[in-house]
Amino acid sequence: MAYYLEKNEPFSEGIKRIGMEQNNMAIDALANDDDLHNGIHKARKHFKKLRAYYRLIRDEVGYSVYKDGNVFYRTLGRKLASLRDITSRIEAVGFLRVQYGERISAEAFEVLLALLDEERETIRATEEEGENQVEETIELLHRERGRFIELPVRDQCLKNTIASIHRVYERGYKGYKRSLGDPSVEEMHDWRKRVKYLWYHYRMLRQAWPRVFRAYKKEAKILADFLGDYHDLALLMEKMEDYQERLPEEARRILSASASHYMLKLLEESRKLGALVYNEPPKVFAKKMRRVLKENLL
Repeated sequence: MAYYLEKNEPFSEGIKRIGMEQNNMAIDALANDDDLHNGIHKARKHFKKLRAYYRLIRDEVGYSVYKDGNVFYRTLGRKLASLRDITSRIEAVGFLRVQYGERISAEAFEVLLALLDEERETIRATEEEGENQVEETIELLHRERGRFIELPVRDQCLKNTIASIHRVYERGYKGYKRSLGDPSVEEMHDWRKRVKYLWYHYRMLRQAWPRVFRAYKKEAKILADFLGDYHDLALLMEKMEDYQERLPEEARRILSASASHYMLKLLEESRKLGALVYNEPPKVFAKKMRRVLKENLL
């Protein structure tokens, strides 16, 4: 079950196959994984792939179909997000420990981790008690399967596909340019989403130019990871403020300063890699993609 179009596969058939497979894999993750948290994490990954998928066919299927599909999977992802969100903050503490563990007392990390673990266990217990929500999500996914068969996608739709790819690249390009100034946390998070959509598009279209797209998607994935770590640290700083007196003031001050310092490093690395991922103006990129897809895939 490959998340890419096969070279000799009609575009319409490949698109419908990918959508159906990702939806089914989300069902399987929620219904059959022995670990509820792990199943939710896998399902949310498939939801993100499907949101990128709808962006690839947005101009071919029309705004209404795109919007319905995108909103459907975004809503499901948000419903199942709470446990993954707190886990990402725990992972962010791990980033800090690796970077600054020799300079910050172990006690500061342990106090913060204890608070985060306590919150995660509360969320885990709530989710296990509320398995009806997971069952409801599975039912909605089952109903959604028929939508992919009915997608109005043609085999010859190069113009519309390029328009969709161009939009995703252009928005990521603008995000990169904003990062060169004094970007907000929200702007950096938005840039990350655009980078991930581009990464998923390279994956879906990989057979058009395998060797080059392999390099493209590798760079985009690393950039998305940098930006993801940046966002997780920003959310961790917010969480530390929420804990207030439960987290000793000195520990909060030192950990927040370390998080800020590491975020600056990640920002700098993201700018460097962003210059490679977005090294062409959007119109030049679209022209290149038109030539590549026309000759090899569409």
